[in-house]
Amino acid sequence: GGAVVPVAKCDLREFNSNPKELLPFKEFLEYWQEFIGNGHSSSRGRLYLKDWHLSRAFPEQDFYSTPVVFSSDWLNEFWDFLGADDFRFVYMGPKG
Repeated sequence: GGAVVPVAKCDLREFNSNPKELLPFKEFLEYWQEFIGNGHSSSRGRLYLKDWHLSRAFPEQDFYSTPVVFSSDWLNEFWDFLGADDFRFVYMGPKG
């Protein structure tokens, strides 16, 4: 719950995208529960956790197992070798 995650503000548009803010993961989960409890409404608008590099944030954890048909993950193998980035993302949030 102490991880800081990127959260998109889906009710706002900025250069053909949604602006993001960083929130503690625990706070995002509390928002999500409140949003559902309030009939899918919140004074904070509609937030969506987007582009969280979970495996980069916690490299000691094994979060992913790649299906055999995708086992040649050349893009992530390349970026893992360079140690610069990855293309493993987590997305989550309320429906709609």
